Amino acid sequence: MKQNINLPKQIEFDEAALQLLKALEKENKTVKDFLIRGYKGLPTSLEMEEESYNYFIKHSVIITSMTTFPGSSVFTEFLYEGLSPSFPIDKYVLQSKAGKAVKARLIAIERELPKIIEEYRSKGDVLIGNLGSGPGRDVIDVLSTHYQNISNIKAIHIDKDVVALKRGKRIAKIKRVDHLIEFVQGSFLKYNPTKKFDIILLIGVLCPLEIETCIIVLRAIKKLLKREGCLIVSNATKKMQKEDPFTYFIMRWAANWELVFKDDEEIKQIFEKAGYLWRKGFRDSYGFHLMGVGTSIS
Repeated sequence: MKQNINLPKQIEFDEAALQLLKALEKENKTVKDFLIRGYKGLPTSLEMEEESYNYFIKHSVIITSMTTFPGSSVFTEFLYEGLSPSFPIDKYVLQSKAGKAVKARLIAIERELPKIIEEYRSKGDVLIGNLGSGPGRDVIDVLSTHYQNISNIKAIHIDKDVVALKRGKRIAKIKRVDHLIEFVQGSFLKYNPTKKFDIILLIGVLCPLEIETCIIVLRAIKKLLKREGCLIVSNATKKMQKEDPFTYFIMRWAANWELVFKDDEEIKQIFEKAGYLWRKGFRDSYGFHLMGVGTSIS
């Protein structure tokens, strides 16, 4: 580890973190020192924290968007599409393992979803529910790549964020699948379907929730899913917490990015206790997100 930025010897940082701390050494040493001390669990002053928080808000598009619009899809869209980062913090988030893993999650879902669609398509028409969808880029990409000219597959994207849904409509139109997707503004927990879904996606929704709350949510959405319909759910894994704790520390402190990391057995138990038959799990290429797949059995 390079010592020219005066890091405590017992703390290990990857190359992306070292580059961030080097940049902060030049731009604002107080912020660099606060991050190191906070990450290590050492005391910091209120003045030190306030100066650091003020710096983050003024010098990060990502952090500003997350604090201004908590829970919105803006953050994930930056990670999907990239950003021209002029600020060290944004550059770090985009280059961090946790940041890259979000796009890797999208890639994994887009790889696996067509297989599941084909399984249900062999039985007839397929209706997909994308709950807490944001713009719904995952389903839009799959439909535009594989089903642009297929009429027996439809999707409904449900989200509270009207801005995200408007963006989804634009993306769907650009990719020529707007005729296959309906966008509904509101809570998916209050959604009353005219027709139940064959496949439901719940991506990035359970990550901040405790296990018992996850079970309640999965039970609640069973009413939206056909018997023997498929549920695909994502959650951040304990591998993310272990392999990229510095990014999690920064995002938790600066943007209230609270996650409840869960392992395979915990996700399986959530499915089973909520009344689903566990089928399998698949991961992104970093192993930071587990996508559980289950079948409704009642």
